Amino acid sequence: MTVVRIGARGDIVECFDRIPRWEVMRRLRELVDDERVVHLVGLLLNRRVPDERATPADRGRGLHQGSMLAPLLSNLYLDVFDRAMMTAGWRIIRYGDDFAIPVSDRRDGEPALQSAATELSDIRLELNAGKCRVLSFEEGVDFLGQTVTASTLAAAEMLSHPLETVVYVERQGAVVRTRGDRLVVTDGEESLLRLSLRRVRQVVGFGAVGFTTPFLRKAVDTGIDVVLLSENGTLGGRLSSPLTSDPTARRAQYRLADDERQCRVLAAAFVAGKIDNLRVSLLRAARRVDDPGTAAAADRLTESADALGAADTLSQVLGIEGSTARDYFQSVARLSDPLWGFTGRARRPPPDPINAMLSYGYTLPCHEAMAALEAAGLDPMVGFLHQHRWGRTGLALDLIEEFRPMTVDVAVLRCVATAQLRPEQFSTEPDTGCRMGDDAKHTFLAAYERRMLTLITHRALGRRVRLRVALHLQAKALARHLVAPAEPYTALRWK
Repeated sequence: MTVVRIGARGDIVECFDRIPRWEVMRRLRELVDDERVVHLVGLLLNRRVPDERATPADRGRGLHQGSMLAPLLSNLYLDVFDRAMMTAGWRIIRYGDDFAIPVSDRRDGEPALQSAATELSDIRLELNAGKCRVLSFEEGVDFLGQTVTASTLAAAEMLSHPLETVVYVERQGAVVRTRGDRLVVTDGEESLLRLSLRRVRQVVGFGAVGFTTPFLRKAVDTGIDVVLLSENGTLGGRLSSPLTSDPTARRAQYRLADDERQCRVLAAAFVAGKIDNLRVSLLRAARRVDDPGTAAAADRLTESADALGAADTLSQVLGIEGSTARDYFQSVARLSDPLWGFTGRARRPPPDPINAMLSYGYTLPCHEAMAALEAAGLDPMVGFLHQHRWGRTGLALDLIEEFRPMTVDVAVLRCVATAQLRPEQFSTEPDTGCRMGDDAKHTFLAAYERRMLTLITHRALGRRVRLRVALHLQAKALARHLVAPAEPYTALRWK
C-alpha cells in the first residue's frame, strides 16, 4: 500500500467557457440512443443568452454556467481527461474544474501537474498554472472549500476520539504556536508543521523548544497535554488540564494502594499482561532469525505467567517480573546482529544502541499514560506494582507494562531488523553511555508513532482500535476496577 503524504492541486482555466459544444454533442450521441433527447440537449446547449457577446473564435464553445446541464456535460467532456490521467498512473480526484492528485512524495507533485497540463492540452483546455500547488497533507490541502489533512484515525474513531496525534518537536530552537485553529511549528521563517488543533492529543518538546503563550492557553482550554523533555528524553515537566472534578476514582485508588493484597492482585494482572505480550513479541521477532532457543524461552515465559497465580506477596510478583524480563532480553540478544553489541538490558547509562533506543522509547508511552490516567480521574503518581517513590509516576509505569512489548519493543526491533537505523547513527561517551543521533531519533519517533496508530483487537470491546486509543480504554477500565474491585482488571493482550 502506498502511503499518501502529498497532494497536487490544480485548476482548469475558464473550463466551462472553453469546452467545445460540438465535441460534447458527439460524445453524447455515443452514449444516448434516443435522438429526441440528444436534439433537446442540443437546443438547450446552443440557445442564445441575453447580452451574450461572443467573438467568432468563441462561437461553438462554452457551457452556460448556472444551467443544470453544465456540470453533467462538463463531466462528460472531462471524462477523457480523467481516464487519461488514471491510465498514466495518477489517482486523480476531480470536481468540476478543480482537481487534486494524491502522491507519495513531493517530488512526484510536479510531474503529476505536468501530466495534467499535457492531457488538458490534448482536449483543447489549459491548466491554470497560477493556481497549482504541491502541498503536504500535514500542512493541509485546500480542496472544494475544505482543508484536507492527513488522517490518523478510522472514521468512527475520529468521531469518538478526535484528539489522536502526538506531535514530537525535536528541532532545537523551534517554536510551537497557533494560527487560527491550527498548530504551527516554525524555525525562524521555515514552517515545519501545520496541523488542526482538533487532531492533537499531546505535544512533546525535546530540549530547546519554545511555546508561545497563546498556544499554551489554547492547550489548557482544549485539553492538549504539553510535555517538556531533555534532548535525551528525561522528563522536565508537563502542562495539563486540571484533574477531573470527580474524586471518586482517586479516593478508591489511594485506599487500595494501602491494601497489600490489592496491590499484589493488581500487580499480578499488569505483569501477566506484560509476560503474555513479551512472549508474542519474541515469537514474532524470531520469524526472521532461526534460533532454536526461542521456543524454549517462550515456554519459560508461559511458565512464569502461570507462576503468578501462586505468588503470595508483591515481592514474589516483582521477582517473577524481573526474571522474565532478563530471559526475554537475553533471547532478543541472540536474535540481534552482533554489530549492535546488545547482550541484555542495561541502563544508566545504556551501553549500546538497542539499549539506548529502549531507554529513550520507554519514556514515550509513560507520558501518554499519565495523560490517559488523569483523563480517567486517576493519579498517575500512585501505583500498585511500582510502589511510591519520590518523583516516580508509579501508576503510569504500571499501566504501560502491558503496552511496552507491543509498542516500544516492536519499534526498536523493526528499526534494527529492517535497517531503518544503523549502529553508526549512535555515539558513545564514557559518562553518558550510548546516545542516539538526531537522525536516529527522528527515525525512531516515526516508527514509534506508526506503532501507536496500529490497530489491535480489544477483546473487551469486540472490535479493533488503535493502540493509542487502547491505552485510554485501559486507563478507564482500571478506574472502573478501583471503584468497583469486584469487576476485575484485564490487561490488553496481543495475539
